[in-house]
Amino acid sequence: MSKRKTPRARPNPWQQELLDQLKALAAGHRQDLRVTGHSLTGPGGPVVVPFTVRTGEMPQGPGGLPVGEVEDLILVLPSTPRIPPWVQTTHTRFAGTPHVLQGNRLCIYLDAAREWDPAAGIAPVMNRLWEWLADAAAGKFDPDTALYHPVGGILHHTPGAPTVVVREPVPHHSPGTGWLTPRSPDRLDLTGRSADAHSHRTPILPVNHSLPLGAGSTLAELVTLIDSTNVDISASALRTGPASEALLTALAASALRNLEGAPQHFVLTVKHPATLAAPPFLLAGRLQPQASDTLRLLARRRIPSHLGTLPDELRQAAIEWCYLSDERPEVTTRRDAQRPVHAFHGAHVHVWGCGGIGSWAAELVTRAGASRLTLSDPGRITGGLLVRQNYTENNIGLNKAAALAQRLRSIRDDLVIDIADPLPNSTLFEAADHADLIIDATVSAYT
Repeated sequence: MSKRKTPRARPNPWQQELLDQLKALAAGHRQDLRVTGHSLTGPGGPVVVPFTVRTGEMPQGPGGLPVGEVEDLILVLPSTPRIPPWVQTTHTRFAGTPHVLQGNRLCIYLDAAREWDPAAGIAPVMNRLWEWLADAAAGKFDPDTALYHPVGGILHHTPGAPTVVVREPVPHHSPGTGWLTPRSPDRLDLTGRSADAHSHRTPILPVNHSLPLGAGSTLAELVTLIDSTNVDISASALRTGPASEALLTALAASALRNLEGAPQHFVLTVKHPATLAAPPFLLAGRLQPQASDTLRLLARRRIPSHLGTLPDELRQAAIEWCYLSDERPEVTTRRDAQRPVHAFHGAHVHVWGCGGIGSWAAELVTRAGASRLTLSDPGRITGGLLVRQNYTENNIGLNKAAALAQRLRSIRDDLVIDIADPLPNSTLFEAADHADLIIDATVSAYT
């Protein structure tokens, strides 16, 4: 009885077209480009093509990429034209270089949505690769603007994990402790103190070098990567050192103080590889409840400070990476910083009349960064006002100023709002002497 052969996966028509174009391009540029092996195709997946590019004559600049006479590369053709092809090296020699992702993927497209044209074929891809190699060899890349460069050049985010919002300074010279407070099922706020009984104790650990290969997807990979500056390590060969031991100890100590069945979060502060004065890059991760409970159990059996190395039971524990909204003043600039509305930033603004003009004006100055608002309006909200005023069905029956204040507080946590008695009001007039701006949106004869 003979075995039935499994049909070999073949490129789809779009991939085959690019393959044919690549071979034709190599045939016309034999000195510079050569396809060195057969393409490999996964079932319904990408096509992988080994090739070489002659780079020996590229000018070398200070701090430039040390390219060889010939570079062995791999071209990956996705199964859909919506995703541009990408290029990988066969080594990690370029790891830590700006615009190299996870140690071996060359970032030849910064914004694929604007730069990738599927109809143009493979020639523009090879041209971008050539320009990338030439700029890298000449040292033209700016490490300060290489996106996500400190952690492998990619965004660490696991689908389904919540977003962590950071607005306060984060300790990064030595280990510290923070608290993650749930604001919604999709949001956690990192603060320096516990906000309520639902806050999770969270260790904050410094990593004193960049992570050019990324931070891994399991606890074993993470402890290996944060302990070594050698980009040629294999994350499967588990190694522990001072950084990972500190992380494990801190995780165990925090897990003991958090509730059973709760995930255990942590935050890493990662140094920028080129600019030591730059604020550290932040990574927020968590262990799922089952792994967290295992960690608690192990910590109860021995003193957390003696946990030391990674227990076998946790080596394959998956890490979920949380999307991180880093809003620290030292790393962010307001989008409207160069716009006229920036004049409202930090101002105390009075809004007299919270109707068709005032209710919208109040929201505008709130979003523009006013530090304090004083609202005044005696009116009550009815259904007919929803046609043009800044209210919702749930506000019907409420006082305008009170309902508007509630909405504006949902936009800004740090906004101070006063509700003043309506005009005529001598106290309101006196307070207005201290305002930076008065927006009179009333139809009052007293103003």
